[in-house]
Amino acid sequence: MMAKKIPQRSNHRTRWTLRELHYVEMHYRKKTTREIAQKLGRTEVAVRLGAQSLGVCKTLMPQWTEQEIEVLRTYYADGAGITYVQSLLPGRAKSSIRAKANGLGITSARNWHAEEVRILRKYYPAIGTKVAKKLPRRSVEAVKIKANQLGLRYRKLKPREAPARRWSDEEWCLLENNLALPYDELLLLLPGRSKLALEKAKERLKERRTRCTAVK
Repeated sequence: MMAKKIPQRSNHRTRWTLRELHYVEMHYRKKTTREIAQKLGRTEVAVRLGAQSLGVCKTLMPQWTEQEIEVLRTYYADGAGITYVQSLLPGRAKSSIRAKANGLGITSARNWHAEEVRILRKYYPAIGTKVAKKLPRRSVEAVKIKANQLGLRYRKLKPREAPARRWSDEEWCLLENNLALPYDELLLLLPGRSKLALEKAKERLKERRTRCTAVK
């Protein structure tokens, strides 16, 4: 006696799409598991697992309210991030939120506001991804991606890694004779010196001149 052949499903073992998850959320317990499986080309077991991940397996999820949909239109569409949006929608799974947004045609722009970009530019070079604490709507990963897009680099300071190089008499003379030059020209004139080092050296020269004038 030949064993009964199990029919193959067209989408078996493939990744679930947002449209499929949305369909399961909208029709689970309204249609039979078999009907949903046939519609999606999935096995009945896969449909049950999908429903379980959406939180609709045991009880029917409540209908979306206008207030919840407004959250999607305001924060999800503005790029607030799925974690932040979920915190505003207690009881809704991330997959459910994405499915609902997809069903409504709402896409996440992930736009950064000008103030967020300003904060990122100001603090990222000094503190790296810790700047996420100053950006409550942004995750560490989002901060990394945006910083990379802006060409920002985290310059982690290593104190006392090497002793500061002393200024030679020749360098002091060059700086004193060319104080009027802009910093970009001074940097060419004194290779190996940073703008910060030049600023400090200028201050020292000014203090030295002040002391000399006072003595006279």
